[in-house]
Amino acid sequence: VMPQIWLLLGLRYHPRRVNRARRERDVIANGQFILVRREAYEVVGTHEAVRHEVAEDLALAQALQRSGGKLHFAFAERLMETRMYQSLREMIEGWSKNIYLGGRRSFPSEPALRALVPAMLGTALGCWLVPPLVLAAGGFDGSWGPSAALATGVSALFWMLISYGMRIPPGYGLLYPLGAAMALYIVARSTLRGGRRVEWRGRVYGEGDGRADGQAEQPGTP
Repeated sequence: VMPQIWLLLGLRYHPRRVNRARRERDVIANGQFILVRREAYEVVGTHEAVRHEVAEDLALAQALQRSGGKLHFAFAERLMETRMYQSLREMIEGWSKNIYLGGRRSFPSEPALRALVPAMLGTALGCWLVPPLVLAAGGFDGSWGPSAALATGVSALFWMLISYGMRIPPGYGLLYPLGAAMALYIVARSTLRGGRRVEWRGRVYGEGDGRADGQAEQPGTP
């Protein structure tokens, strides 16, 4: 499941795009590890200014960009590793909190694109499911069977390589249809929930806008 979501994020926010960004929509930060100059951090109001946001790392990056700051986004898998979630249930809750509201937040001044976030996410994930579903429904002998089998095999190889690159046992790539289906479920769950009350690690998000009330968690917690 995580490779499915991280691939979407990697395509949307490739380091080269983020590091050359001139628009607020093209920047992001990873809440698990952020280095920022103190003066720039204080200019935007620190994490206190974004404590009400569901995707506070994204909101912080956008605030830094608006203030004229320069961001550098990099993959640092050789320097550190983190584990965002300890269980499937926690992962579902965490991404259900983030993926819809964070997706909308990534298009701050483009309401049409914000409205299309569920469709874009659903299409991207659903494409991985079409070939194996066609193969399961019609078998190899159907009119689309050979093409579906080829697409499924190529996709499995692709996800094995992605898993290897993420230091996950490559064999998990063979289960990519299950990962895509679960990620699609998370997108649907997150979209249906919208900005309604969400509770996560000490924060309570109110109705409509994904803003938090009450006690905030420590800054940078995913």
